[in-house]
Amino acid sequence: CDMKYVLLEMDRILRPGGHAIIRESSYFADAIVTIAKGMRWICHKENTEYGVEKEKIVVCQKKLWQPSNSGSR
Repeated sequence: CDMKYVLLEMDRILRPGGHAIIRESSYFADAIVTIAKGMRWICHKENTEYGVEKEKIVVCQKKLWQPSNSGSR
């Protein structure tokens, strides 16, 4: 499956303030962080309990955000 669609569905389900914890290879962890930051989530990567570079844990929090009022009357 395509990771952007998975994250989009997670964004739909998660409430503001909710967390998503994802364990994935380092390559996909970087892609997840990039996509999640585009959805205005706060993310950081952690090492696994084994401390290997092959796998990472991504911790993301969905924030409540609203568009700015600069375009409204």
